[in-house]
Parts: sequence; C-alpha cells; structure tokens
Amino acid sequence: MQRSIETSLKMMPVWFGIGFLGPVLAELCLHAPIYDNLPIGLSIRDIYIACMSFGGLYGLVAWRFGRWI
Repeated sequence: MQRSIETSLKMMPVWFGIGFLGPVLAELCLHAPIYDNLPIGLSIRDIYIACMSFGGLYGLVAWRFGRWI
C-alpha cells in the first residue's frame, strides 16, 4: 500500500500535466481567436486529446529530469 502511494506521489508532474495543464491549454485554444483558424475537421475532442497529450509529455519530461518549470 505504501509503495503504491509513493509511486503515485512521485508521478505528480505527470498527473499535473494530464489533469490540469492539458485541459487549461485546451480551453485557452478553444476560447482564443486562433480556434477559428484551425482546420474545419478538427473537433473539440481532438483539441483536448492533443493538449492533454502535450501535458502528459510535459509531465513525463518533468518527472524524468526533476524540474517542473
């Protein structure tokens, strides 16, 4: 039990990237004027997937190198 809690806490940068940074970036993209210039076939779901993937990637890099910013 303690081991799983430790692992979960060590992965906090990844959870931050997926759970907070990704959705914030997606909302910024959707509410910014740039959304009108995106390809027509791009749905809101696609934007969320792309932004959350970027957030997860950011979290993995931050977790690997130990720096969030």
